[in-house]
Amino acid sequence: MNKRGLVNWSIWIGVVSGIYCAIYLLTIGDLTSTRFLPGYQIVYATFTALPIYFTAGAKREEFFQYIGSYLVGVVWAMIYLVLMDRLALTGIPAWANIAIIVAIVCIVECAIHFCLPASLPFNKVPAHFGAISNCFWCSNMTIAILGTAGASSVGGFYNFTAFPILALTLCTGTLLGLICNEGLNFIDAETGKWKLPGKK
Repeated sequence: MNKRGLVNWSIWIGVVSGIYCAIYLLTIGDLTSTRFLPGYQIVYATFTALPIYFTAGAKREEFFQYIGSYLVGVVWAMIYLVLMDRLALTGIPAWANIAIIVAIVCIVECAIHFCLPASLPFNKVPAHFGAISNCFWCSNMTIAILGTAGASSVGGFYNFTAFPILALTLCTGTLLGLICNEGLNFIDAETGKWKLPGKK
């Protein structure tokens, strides 16, 4: 694609991303800030989900594999955090706790997902780790803002209060990635000019 086409695609990506943020903040964002976690921090998880999917080509046929992988990543994050929480009771320093649990669970997670059939709807390991990283900061931010760990936490290591909204945000970020990529259908690959889809 020529520079004109790339500029037009940039316009598409910027406009749809801005519209997404406005819609998100007026709907999911308002729900989040009043019921789960004060502020609008969770919207930023969008911009982890979007580039992981987008840089992999944002293929339509892989959309639900990425959705499934982000959701499975949230479950893996909960496993990491619960184990860290329990190990914290031993008095082990936080740096050692995190290092041990991340090493062990990462081995198990990767071994399982690398060996499972590639056709399963949660086989995108980079998406798992994108979700896990977002869950880690979201849990820590929730503790910092609310001032307490989750009710089931015994070692003070997690708070899952905002995780349902975080999971939803990772899914909407994937949708935004798809919409950004679909903008190519409105740009002529040779001239870089805007066109209606299906027209040459």
